[in-house]
Amino acid sequence: MVESVKRLIVGRPLKTKEHQNVRIGIIKGMAVMTPDALSSVAYATDQMEFVLSVLIGAGATASYVSNVLGFSLLGTAIICGLAFLLFLAYRNIIRHYPAGGGAYAIGLHDLGRYWGLSAASTLIVGYTLTVSVSIAAGIDALGPVIPFIGHHKLWFNILLTLIIMVINLRGTGESAAVFVPFTYCFIAGILLLGITAIVDALRHPWAIHLPSASGMRAVQGMSLFLFLRMFANGCSALTGIEAVANSVPVFKEPATKRAQRLLLMLVITLSVLFFIVSGVALMHGLRYNPDVPLINQESMVVFGTRGFGYVLTVLVSLSTTCILAVAANTAFTGCPALWSSMARDGYMPRWILHKGDRLVYSNGIVFLTIISLLLTIGFDAKVSRLIPLYGVCVFYTFTISQLGMVVRQIRERGKNWLPSVIGGSFGVMLTFAACVIFGVTHFLDGAWLVLVCIPLMVIGFGKIKTHYDQVRTDLKYDFSVPFHPEDPGLTIVPIASVNKASVRALQFAVSNFKNVIAVTVVTGDSEEEMKRATEKVEADFARLQSGVRLVVIHSQYRNVAKRLQRFVEFETEKYESDNITVVIPQFFTRRWWHKLLHNKTGGYLMAWLLLNKNVKVITVPYRLPR
Repeated sequence: MVESVKRLIVGRPLKTKEHQNVRIGIIKGMAVMTPDALSSVAYATDQMEFVLSVLIGAGATASYVSNVLGFSLLGTAIICGLAFLLFLAYRNIIRHYPAGGGAYAIGLHDLGRYWGLSAASTLIVGYTLTVSVSIAAGIDALGPVIPFIGHHKLWFNILLTLIIMVINLRGTGESAAVFVPFTYCFIAGILLLGITAIVDALRHPWAIHLPSASGMRAVQGMSLFLFLRMFANGCSALTGIEAVANSVPVFKEPATKRAQRLLLMLVITLSVLFFIVSGVALMHGLRYNPDVPLINQESMVVFGTRGFGYVLTVLVSLSTTCILAVAANTAFTGCPALWSSMARDGYMPRWILHKGDRLVYSNGIVFLTIISLLLTIGFDAKVSRLIPLYGVCVFYTFTISQLGMVVRQIRERGKNWLPSVIGGSFGVMLTFAACVIFGVTHFLDGAWLVLVCIPLMVIGFGKIKTHYDQVRTDLKYDFSVPFHPEDPGLTIVPIASVNKASVRALQFAVSNFKNVIAVTVVTGDSEEEMKRATEKVEADFARLQSGVRLVVIHSQYRNVAKRLQRFVEFETEKYESDNITVVIPQFFTRRWWHKLLHNKTGGYLMAWLLLNKNVKVITVPYRLPR
């Protein structure tokens, strides 16, 4: 029953060799990787005008409003320049770290362990907030058009999060196919908005108010700190750029080149859309309104609220809602991939490392959904309450990424390294300034929570790494110790590798039974990886000189327990069940939370054997000393 429901929702399991079929190209990559960054233009200008709103009085003239909004256009230009600097940094990161990881990878290898772990912590917080912020902003954009949704925002946030989770569990290729229309409809809608606004401005130039340099200098109350705060808020348009560098392996070969090209397309598209939203708001003197986002205001002014114009206004609102919701998909692609990279290095639980039935990181997707829903419910799905946490995380990772590349370029001193270092250093200063301003100005609004969580997460990751290192040391077998079988016997011994726990079980088996068979199941993300794993386990087993025959089974579906079950079923066709004994090696940890970090394959196999078969089951325990 459960398996049938799972197949209905997720689809049939895919073999490892089908991984090339689920990888994506640039067209689908725009739908999967870029919505987070592209959708941020839907609220980045709002966030800048929110800061500038303190300078605009109730009776301000149109020319004065345009001069004030001129600062938002200036901020937009600087932010687009920063986006290009980030492109240069992440392009190099993609080249040097084709396995993904982004800021985490470069921080870990070029700056040091704690820099990398802190970058990973902020990325994780940023990704979880991406889901909450994007879906909340999308529901907010649809609220003015469909009042029923506006009155039940929280429930629709939860429902939409679960829908996106299910789509992602079905695989990267299918999620890309679903989200492609929404991404390109949003891009087309904003481009149409910009073109129509330019045509109207040329036809009715007297209705447009543009700022002047003297008018901007005469704005009362404008200070450097206020401008920097506005700049920091507007930098929310850059969120999501790092997702491409984090998820390079999901692209078709050559994955590195495709990821770099997509990153360039993203930066260009983002800059154009950002200029359109800020420019149209400036031309028509549109002010910040907490109830009606600027894009909605702009579409109402440019397209109108009657006839075909109203249809276009509604379509822009719907496409904005869709892209904001789809932006959450970027996190569902990037965050599990980041967690997998960390798990490979030993900083996250191993059950989050491997891909599931549909060749996506299913455990990571479900885990991300749970955390995001807790944030959404805890902050009542309010974007204004979530953004302060978001900004500090995003710009810290940008700072680490660029700083890491600057350090690498200084160390390597390759061709044209000096201009790259100067440009990278300038980008570091800008993103660091945005990070500090966000942290200071929004400290009491929730930024303090990030400053508390990040050190705790770094400590937690360090403890996980320490545990895995201790387990590896404790399980490492000393090949100088000769293998001494005692009495003959008969048994099947499933092993994961040649370690102290498995050797102890083998010694017990060959001492008490006949016809001992050692069985190991090899999995991997590719056939080459499984071949290397097979060669390693066979070489280690040969060094053991146990005299036991080793059976190596490849699992294309990455399900170790089921392959072992099938092997036992095959053996029961040749032997009576009462004459088969399965000896299961198991190691036990000292602390309760260590158990959460390890797979439960042995336990699942033992439970299945006890409930379904008459074979004898023996567990040989090995208790870790630390």
